[in-house]
Amino acid sequence: MDFRILGPVEIWQADVRLEPLPSPRARQVLAVLLLDAGHVVPTDRIVEAVWADDPPPNARKCLQVYVSQLRRILPDGALRHSPPGYLLDVPPERADVHVFRSRVAEARRAESPATAAELLREALGLWRGEPLADVASDWVRQRVVPVLVEERLSALEERVDADLALGRHEELAGELRRLVAGHPLRERLRGQLMTALRRCGRRAEALQVFQEARAVMVEELGVEPGPELRRLHEEILRDETPVPRPSSGGRARRNDLPRDVPDFTGRDQELARIVSDVETAGAALRVWCVHGRPGVGKTAFAVHAARHLAARYPDGQLFVELHGSSSDQRPTSPESALDTVLRAVGVAAERVPETVADRAALWRAELAGRRVLVVLDDAADAAQVRPLLPGGDGCLVLVTSRRRLSGLEGARRLRLDVLPTDDALALFARLLDDGRVESERDAAAEVVELCERLPLAIRITGARLAARSHWPVSKLVARLRCEQQRLDELAVGDLAVRTGLGLTYLALDEPSRRAYRLLGTLGHANVAGWLAAPLLDLPEPAAEEIVERLLDAQLVEVTSTPTEPVRYRVHDLVRLHARERAEREEAEADRKAALGRVVDAWMSRVERLVEHLPPALPRLCQVELNSMPGQARPRPPEVDAWFEQEEPSLVAAVERAAELGMAEPAARLAEALVFAWFAVRNRHDAWERTHNAALAAVRRSGNRDSEAALACGLGQLAYKRDQLRPARDHFQTALELFRQTGNRRGEAVALNGLGMVSRELADHAGALPALTRAHQLLRGLGDVEGTAHALYGIGYVRRELGQDRAALQALTAAVRAYEEAGNQRGKALALRGVGLVYRANDEWDQAERHFRLAHEIVREVGDTLLTCYTTQALAKTRIRQGRGDEFVPALLDCLGVCRDLHDRFGIALIRRTLGEHHLAAGELALARDQLNLSLLSWSSLGLPLWRARTLRDLGASYALEGDPLAAHAAWDEAAVVFRRLGTREAAEVAGWHARWNCPCRDEDPVESDEQRRVASA
Repeated sequence: MDFRILGPVEIWQADVRLEPLPSPRARQVLAVLLLDAGHVVPTDRIVEAVWADDPPPNARKCLQVYVSQLRRILPDGALRHSPPGYLLDVPPERADVHVFRSRVAEARRAESPATAAELLREALGLWRGEPLADVASDWVRQRVVPVLVEERLSALEERVDADLALGRHEELAGELRRLVAGHPLRERLRGQLMTALRRCGRRAEALQVFQEARAVMVEELGVEPGPELRRLHEEILRDETPVPRPSSGGRARRNDLPRDVPDFTGRDQELARIVSDVETAGAALRVWCVHGRPGVGKTAFAVHAARHLAARYPDGQLFVELHGSSSDQRPTSPESALDTVLRAVGVAAERVPETVADRAALWRAELAGRRVLVVLDDAADAAQVRPLLPGGDGCLVLVTSRRRLSGLEGARRLRLDVLPTDDALALFARLLDDGRVESERDAAAEVVELCERLPLAIRITGARLAARSHWPVSKLVARLRCEQQRLDELAVGDLAVRTGLGLTYLALDEPSRRAYRLLGTLGHANVAGWLAAPLLDLPEPAAEEIVERLLDAQLVEVTSTPTEPVRYRVHDLVRLHARERAEREEAEADRKAALGRVVDAWMSRVERLVEHLPPALPRLCQVELNSMPGQARPRPPEVDAWFEQEEPSLVAAVERAAELGMAEPAARLAEALVFAWFAVRNRHDAWERTHNAALAAVRRSGNRDSEAALACGLGQLAYKRDQLRPARDHFQTALELFRQTGNRRGEAVALNGLGMVSRELADHAGALPALTRAHQLLRGLGDVEGTAHALYGIGYVRRELGQDRAALQALTAAVRAYEEAGNQRGKALALRGVGLVYRANDEWDQAERHFRLAHEIVREVGDTLLTCYTTQALAKTRIRQGRGDEFVPALLDCLGVCRDLHDRFGIALIRRTLGEHHLAAGELALARDQLNLSLLSWSSLGLPLWRARTLRDLGASYALEGDPLAAHAAWDEAAVVFRRLGTREAAEVAGWHARWNCPCRDEDPVESDEQRRVASA
């Protein structure tokens, strides 16, 4: 299928023109896609092309309709959606506009004028009139058609130059008369007509052409003819033999561009931006500054873009090295660069002026009326580039730099970032070209990520692997994973990531170098802007100014929006290089001092957000709390958002401090984070990382108290994860260490933790002594909140044992103590505990009253997990009263919350509650589904008491279904556990058969080996 737009739009299939064509709007879409066939065209550009400045509200839906119309006539798969737009996958040789451009480009590379003339005739023969003549789009008429017409006229002028070189002046004279009449302001055509007439011996007519040109230009534009036409006029007046000058025909024009990288990959969207802008600009001057970090491929992209656009600039393509980041030579001076470009366009050495201003003026004059593409590579700053810019229209300048060159007036900027993952993998595969990437896809993906998808780093790793065909990709992954040797691995031949970063670093001033080194000391990639001040020990404005210099050098990047507090990102390879420099050039004491200031800054912010937490988490660190006694202050959502954003940096700060031997700051921040964030939102992984890092540091330092405190923290973490036996081991370790150091408060906290774990394991005989001793110690120390924790644990155990009076006494005292300490969450949990005692005695009103009070508190303070537990308590009360239906949606919501927060106990508890609801409603199959799932969870958690309670309910479902054998099997197993543990349910066993109308057995259940194993689990 062939497409023609150099005239009215036509589609041909096997020499037959397709009729009818799509609707007018669909033809507009087709035209825009054909202009960039083989490249993704952004949807916004298509919408602009079809509707200009007035798109309908449903423009994108309409566009989908037009795309569907086109797909009906196009080959399958030829037109497809490819973010951020659409791709028309048509071979260039099937679209006349691309064939035209290809022939023109081939003619410009031709060895002889005859070949060039023939190719240009072929190209011009594709034109059938005004391009896109039947496409009624202002965007096409104003932005596309003028560009295409300009390309045709340029090709026509080049063909005339080739014919003149072949001596065809006689036959050209008449044609040129007609062309000049049609385009009276095109000086090149005037000059060609003057040359043809002169060679025909018609000197007077040639001079007359110049006079006509002058009259038209003065009248129409108010300017004299350009220097080229004036030079030709003077030569004819003096009857001189013309001096050959560079032109766009044949081999005369200059092309200094380096070769395109053969395996250049990706950057389609970036290229499309420049191409679209050039098309929009028409003949206007365009300056693009391509900036980015070292190794991102700025030069390769600029050369690729220049070669892609070369056909639009027939008067030459120049490449100038400015050496802005070179270490072995000074940046190219503007004088030297101007000398280079002036010679490139044919200015003789004796004509080059001395001063920069005169050279720049001559350069602008030489480019007047020409279409030249200039690549200025590796610019140091805007001052180096400014004299090299053309003065008029018709040219394109591509500047590459590691800096943003924000002082370059009128320039458009394109920041090159690392490659998208798919493009990075594609580049890696092309470099190896042996199937290893396809066979080890996961390893290859990790390689490009460890290379940060940086083109230079990928090329280095690709070159290393290509030279080692016996290496699997996984071997390179193992070497790159080690941060200490990663920069060593990213070097091959004369290519090295470290070298590029080193050049940029050495170009900085000393304050910026110090900032770079200290950023490397931090050890993490994302840095809040406010941290620069404590890191550098400078006032905030001065610190910000220095970091902004690193931003200009592309060593850091801003990741925040203008409306957010500023955040910087340091790429991993940059961070590793900065750390190398810090360890080599910064004294250890200075590095520790800087990190200490940062940790102190974090602590001052984190401590203001420390929360009162439930009894599971007795606090060791002494910090100012987030709420005052008697108050329940909700947690603002922006607090969670702040921690969510800063968590990686906070974790890295603890780990880095620990790595540098700063044990106490690491331990202090690690524990504060538990109460401010990790425990509040179940951030278990971060909790574990920080505590393990700090624990290793304090062990090296020999501080037993801090070691014990961190062991307590790990015990609390294991408890939160429902890993009760590891939790008991951590608390036991802490207890022994605290007793060695004589820390009575620490001993009490560890005992409280041991009691807490024992009560969950239903080891009530072990729990009560530990909790009682903790209560005595904490009360003696005047620790009201710690006393409340111990009282809550005692009340919990008393309730499980059926000692309701003692349970109410302890739990009510816990409520009062929590109130005094200002711990609203603890108060809510203790109120819930009181309600559970009343519910166990069927005192529904009292139970619901306490559950409601607890529920209101946890909702007010915004604790979503505790809200699930108070919801469950209320739901079970209603179930016992036969009114459970109204709570089923809330229970299902709570199930989702517990899943999100990885609370396995909560999941099992809510599933059991749902099972109890279905049991009470007579929905026995549904009840067994939920109860069996809960049963599996209790077994996995190693909680025999809760498993036995669920077995009791499961037995009830069998009894109600008329299966007494299955009922008694479940009840027998449950009864053994209740009697062994001595819980309140042991006294209820005998009444189960009557409660659920199941035939009674005379004999007591006999404990089997399996039941004995389960009961002791």
